Amino acid sequence: MTDTGAAMATAPAQPSFWEDLIDIFISPVEVYRRRQYKSAWPAMLFVAIVIGVISYFTFSAMSPLIEGDIHRGMAQAMAKNPQMTQEMADKMTTTSMNVGRWTIGPIMLITMAIIGLVGWVVGKLFGSKQTVAGAMVMVGWAYMPRVLGAVIGAVQALVLDTANLTSVQALSLGPARFLDPDKASPLVYQLSTRFDLITIWVTILLGIGMYVTGRLSKGRATWFAIAIWILGTLPALRNGLMSK
Repeated sequence: MTDTGAAMATAPAQPSFWEDLIDIFISPVEVYRRRQYKSAWPAMLFVAIVIGVISYFTFSAMSPLIEGDIHRGMAQAMAKNPQMTQEMADKMTTTSMNVGRWTIGPIMLITMAIIGLVGWVVGKLFGSKQTVAGAMVMVGWAYMPRVLGAVIGAVQALVLDTANLTSVQALSLGPARFLDPDKASPLVYQLSTRFDLITIWVTILLGIGMYVTGRLSKGRATWFAIAIWILGTLPALRNGLMSK
């Protein structure tokens, strides 16, 4: 009994949530091993709340970029639907801007849940033993780079002159940053958004998460990550083709 008590007394303390926020960037395998049987809510809510707060307080600085993307989408919609008037497009743009400030956080939470479910299903194709709860843990922690991306984007929006920028992608960390969305090939532009550093980072963490929580080999986990990236690219590919 004494030996058992001594062993329990000297057992190393588990890293806190805040320590894991750092470790997910430098030791993701260990974080997933520690968190795979715990609730996904702390990670998912942290991502959604922090990104939501950052987006709310920097929305004014980001407005020219967001409006540029919305106007571009409205112009394409009007070209395909003659019944859509400029007045209708303006009202929809105003509504989108008014609602957008408040909905980034909830949208992020819903997005993570959807990706978790999709990842759980796709993982089964590679022999994953992952549970739905494990899939949510995988996504919640894999999305931590999105928080870093939101911070980097916010700093740029506050420091740079955004008046002449017409797309949120102008602040991205990928090739889309250097392309003019009004002049570049729509297909090339849309595909370039998928090579953003944050997107690739999230994809890699999804693969690592599946390796741990799904108990896959490194090779299968890598193919899982590639499959997830391709699935995420399909909407961009569709948008690019539809914009021609």
